Amino acid sequence: MATASQKTSRLDIRLTDEQRKFIERAAAMKGSTLTQWTAQHLLDAARRDIEDATTLRLETEAFDAFSAALEESVPEAAKELMERDPKWS
Repeated sequence: MATASQKTSRLDIRLTDEQRKFIERAAAMKGSTLTQWTAQHLLDAARRDIEDATTLRLETEAFDAFSAALEESVPEAAKELMERDPKWS
């Protein structure tokens, strides 16, 4: 059984009365507390937003072109550039 981590951080948000009642109703329908329901849905949304911002999705044709480019040999000029010591080091 997983142990619950200690929660020490708070997040306060402003809502209209209607928004709060709506969220409370959803939480009650799931048998969750308002805190549990809100935290879970905020985490789900955060994961989705982060994934959307950091994941590259390609159509099959674009992926095949990308894969083919990775298989090509590195141009000589690029090899020379990668062998140089950076000016900032």
